[in-house]
Amino acid sequence: MVKALSTAGLNELETKEGRRIPWRQQTAARLLDLQRPDGSWYNDNGRWWEKDPCLVTAYAVLALEMLHRSL
Repeated sequence: MVKALSTAGLNELETKEGRRIPWRQQTAARLLDLQRPDGSWYNDNGRWWEKDPCLVTAYAVLALEMLHRSL
């Protein structure tokens, strides 16, 4: 999602109610909230190997790196 929205050049998303959301800041905050005490990330959904903390952590770090570059 981060890669697609960054490539599209969108800075905000608009909800169906018309509220504008700064997706970069909210996505970064949510990712940091989901980080586990050992520094990794984990997904309860095992689809596409996403229960593997190594894979999910790599995705999260790449997303945070893209978000950081866009600040």
